[in-house]
Amino acid sequence: MSRPEIDPALGLDLVEERTLSKKDLSVSVVIPAHNEEATIAQVVADAYVGLDVLGVSGDVAVSASGCTDRTAELAAEAGAKVVEAPAGKGAAISAGLAATSGDVVCLIDGDLQYFGQPPLSALLVRPILDGIADAVVSDLYWRPLYPQLWLHGFFAPVAGALFPELIAKVGSTPWSGQRAALRHLWPTELPTDFMVDLQLLLHWNRHAMRLRPVLADDWTNPQRPKPELMAMELEVLLRHAVADGRLTESKVPAVREWYEIAHRAMAEYRPDVDDPQEFERTLLKRSLDELRRCMAAS
Repeated sequence: MSRPEIDPALGLDLVEERTLSKKDLSVSVVIPAHNEEATIAQVVADAYVGLDVLGVSGDVAVSASGCTDRTAELAAEAGAKVVEAPAGKGAAISAGLAATSGDVVCLIDGDLQYFGQPPLSALLVRPILDGIADAVVSDLYWRPLYPQLWLHGFFAPVAGALFPELIAKVGSTPWSGQRAALRHLWPTELPTDFMVDLQLLLHWNRHAMRLRPVLADDWTNPQRPKPELMAMELEVLLRHAVADGRLTESKVPAVREWYEIAHRAMAEYRPDVDDPQEFERTLLKRSLDELRRCMAAS
């Protein structure tokens, strides 16, 4: 059997000049925060250090989202512009976008403690200033004593099936709220809640020419379980997949059936018994197998 030849375009003339160029852009660091008085001053200070490291003009804004503590007061004392926002992460981001004017917008959560150098804001924004990215998502170091249940049990299987090109663009922690993009890539309308993180990924997947992950160092933040979030994220993925013609309405129930199976599989993890990495590998294969089975049976 003969196959048509694929032209790899290797014969294109090469030039000595770089095809990418550095950009002289201003930067706004937006920090959504809900009752983060314990960490907000340091996060603001790190953001200013990041601007200094980059050598750019810019500003730092804290979106105090439904705060009932001293977050706004401490942020102002640390030098940030403070904007009051309704409760909800998406609402906080929208308020921060409206209150700033930088050519590049970088998001850093108000409760994040980052242990690497340079500061995370500088690490994220640098590829955009260098012209090698339009939007970036932090690929945070994941401590190996914990399994990435969300990634291996949920996101990688379903996003890999519906949006396979997205997987390589967002790294191993696509849920991370630490990200940056050129201002024109931020939608004018955003969901007001935690769905904003996934909605932004899907928006950038469609509109950013170069969406890339950026490897980051060790970090920590408070654990705040959101038990219904993953099911809500599934509905966002399904809605976008149907709208893009990647999934027919008739297949939606099959994916929902798979989700219930995958959720139960994730819930089987026992920290005092299971090896985290082995559980991840087994979970990923099991979730992929179940997704294929559910889709084939529908």
